[in-house]
Amino acid sequence: MRALLVLAGLILCFIILSPMLRGWRPRLPWGGDRPDQLVKDPFCGTYVLRSKALRRESGGEALHFCSADCAARFARGERPI
Repeated sequence: MRALLVLAGLILCFIILSPMLRGWRPRLPWGGDRPDQLVKDPFCGTYVLRSKALRRESGGEALHFCSADCAARFARGERPI
């Protein structure tokens, strides 16, 4: 009988606290909402962290490159090896 009361109390606490816990998210050290994402270099196909990538605009679209060399070669219209 005592075990059922304890179990009922735990379930009640969970029901009361769960809406508060759903809204809680840990804060990331760099202040963003999400961890850094991988983006694909359109020239060489290498995946690089968005925060480390070189960003260039082309036709109103944001492109992310792994290096300045790949960005320059893409701008010149070269084909990847």
